[in-house]
Amino acid sequence: MKKRIAVLFGTALLAGMMTACGGDTAETTAAATTAAETAAETEAAAEETKAAAEETEAAAEIVAPAEDVAMQYISIEDAKADIGADGYTFFDVRKAADYETGHIPGAVSADMDAAKEGDFEAGVATMQAATDGLDDNLVIICYSGKKYAQATTNVLSAIGYDMSKVYTLEGGMTAWSETYPDDVETGAPAAEEAAAEIVAPAEDVAMQYVSAEDAAGLLNTEGTTIFDVRKAEDYAAGHIPGAVSVDMDAAKEGDFEAGVANMQPAVEGLNDDLILVCYSGKRYAQAATNVLSALGYDMSKVYTLEGGMEAWNEAQPDNLETAE
Repeated sequence: MKKRIAVLFGTALLAGMMTACGGDTAETTAAATTAAETAAETEAAAEETKAAAEETEAAAEIVAPAEDVAMQYISIEDAKADIGADGYTFFDVRKAADYETGHIPGAVSADMDAAKEGDFEAGVATMQAATDGLDDNLVIICYSGKKYAQATTNVLSAIGYDMSKVYTLEGGMTAWSETYPDDVETGAPAAEEAAAEIVAPAEDVAMQYVSAEDAAGLLNTEGTTIFDVRKAEDYAAGHIPGAVSVDMDAAKEGDFEAGVANMQPAVEGLNDDLILVCYSGKRYAQAATNVLSALGYDMSKVYTLEGGMEAWNEAQPDNLETAE
C-alpha cells in the first residue's frame, strides 16, 4: 500500500513539474515574440530617423557657391529658333510684374529678384520648384543678361542641375525687344492661360488650424511640408526651419492669378500635409487657402499655423532660420 501511494505521489509530482515547465515555455515564447516585435519597431523608427536626417543633411548641403558660376550664352537668333522646340524651356527670371508687361512667347516666369538681392534660399525654393522633374536645356532670360541671370546660374549649379544645359540669353530681354519687338507676349504666363478654368472661389474657403506646439513636432517629418506665404523679404529675415517660401502677397492684395502662378509650381507632384505660415494666421493664409482649393488640392491636408509667425516667435523664439 505504501509503495502504491509513493508511486501515485511520484506520478502527480512529475505531472506538476511538466505542467510548470510547459507554462515557463509558453511565457518564454511570448516574451521572445514581444522582444522581437519591439526590436522590429525600434529598427523601423531608427530607419525613419535616419531617412529624415539624410533629407535634412541633403537640404543643408545646398549652399551658395563661393564665386559666381561661369555663364554660357545663346544668341537672340538661336534662342528664337529654339522656341517651342522639344527639350528647351525658357525661364524668365525677371520680376513677375515685368514678365507680365512683356515676355518671350512660351517663357515660364521664375522670379529671381529675391535671389539677385542676396536671398539665396528664396532663389533655391523658386528654382527647385521650377526644375522639378525637368531635364531640358534652359534658356535664362533677365533684363540684360547679367545680375538676375547670374543669380539664377549660381542657384541652378548649387541644386545640381546639369550646367552644360543652362544658357543665358545674350543681352537679355532688352536685346530681344530690340531685335523682335513684335514677338512679345503680355499678361499671364502660358501655364495660367492653359489653366483658365482655375477661378477664385466665390467665398473664402474655411481654414483649419494647427498650434505652434504641434507644428514644432512635425518639423522634418515625412509627409509634411511647410509653406511660408509671407513676403519673400520677411521670410528671408526669419522663418521656421525647413519652410519653403511661397510669397502670396499679390494674392492677398487680390491678384488671384499671381497667387495661382506662385502656388502651382510649389505643389506640383506634392501630396503632403501642408502647414501655411503667415503673419498672424489670417489674410495671407486665407489667400493661400483659397488658391489651394481652386487648384484642387486635398483641403483635408491643409492647415494654417494658428497665430502665424507671431505665435511661433513667442512659442519657439530660438527655433528660426534666416537667409544667409
